[in-house]
Amino acid sequence: MKSVYKIFAYGSLINQTSLTKTVPEARNVIPAKVFGFSRMFNLASNYRFDPDHNSPVCVLNIAEGDAESVVNGICFEMDEVSIDKLLEREKGYDFCRIKAQHYYQDDRVFEAYYFRAYQFTPYKYLPNSSSQQHYLDLCLQGSQAYGDDFVTDFKNSTGFWGISSEQEQVAIWSGSY
Repeated sequence: MKSVYKIFAYGSLINQTSLTKTVPEARNVIPAKVFGFSRMFNLASNYRFDPDHNSPVCVLNIAEGDAESVVNGICFEMDEVSIDKLLEREKGYDFCRIKAQHYYQDDRVFEAYYFRAYQFTPYKYLPNSSSQQHYLDLCLQGSQAYGDDFVTDFKNSTGFWGISSEQEQVAIWSGSY
């Protein structure tokens, strides 16, 4: 009997097109959330690149935060035979266990796995970058599939390393950074 893995995704894999391209065998996709973590743009991608800046795109990462903090995303299932492709895509991240729950049904709690970078040099979100904007748009469009509240929670639970100005953060969310 094959093992089944539940994966919590909190970045571009929220987007169904990105998920299907990366993990075509993903099934039983549900909106989910985890407690005690924070989401941050702070990691240089190992496969998303901006040729105009000759730099990697900054991607999302999560880390343990205060107990009240919540990060939303999706959970999907996949079997052990299919997980190698996802592990290759997410190299640079550690594969960790996490307790998650359904985003809309608080009584549905389950064990899952997620990817988190531990050993890395923080990296700043790229300004004036169409490649960077494309990554953010993937995340936002994927979030929109789960409703306006989901999008609002995504934005409220996402930070930008090295960018503390509220004006800059508003510009990022509006696509004019």
